[in-house]
Amino acid sequence: MKSVERIDIKKRWPIPSYVKFVLMLAVIAGFWGHSCWKKNVGANIQISEIEVMQATMTSADISFYVASRADIPLKKSLLIKLTNVNDELVASRITQIEIPPKTRKKYLKVLQKFERPLNGFEDIGEVTIEVYK
Repeated sequence: MKSVERIDIKKRWPIPSYVKFVLMLAVIAGFWGHSCWKKNVGANIQISEIEVMQATMTSADISFYVASRADIPLKKSLLIKLTNVNDELVASRITQIEIPPKTRKKYLKVLQKFERPLNGFEDIGEVTIEVYK
């Protein structure tokens, strides 16, 4: 007669040390790859020719060019800031753009919610656009 042993469910089997070592190497490689990617987040795009097309008391139209040097299409978030002559923030906006690979494209964005009143072109100080992280 055959005797069948039941598997003890309460018994614990240790994880082999080579599996722990491989997992540790994978985690370290992941952290290293993530830090390299974050370091070069803005290196693939170039923002140029920023200008205010039209400014009223309630809105401002911002025109700019974005050039992509990447081999893949990129989807980036941009932070647009509009300041007045006294370096006070008038309006800011976070917007997302999709950039085709290796192209130069013109974008037109509208800033509408102002924190301070804008009296026209003579009140505009500086417009900055940067990659939002």
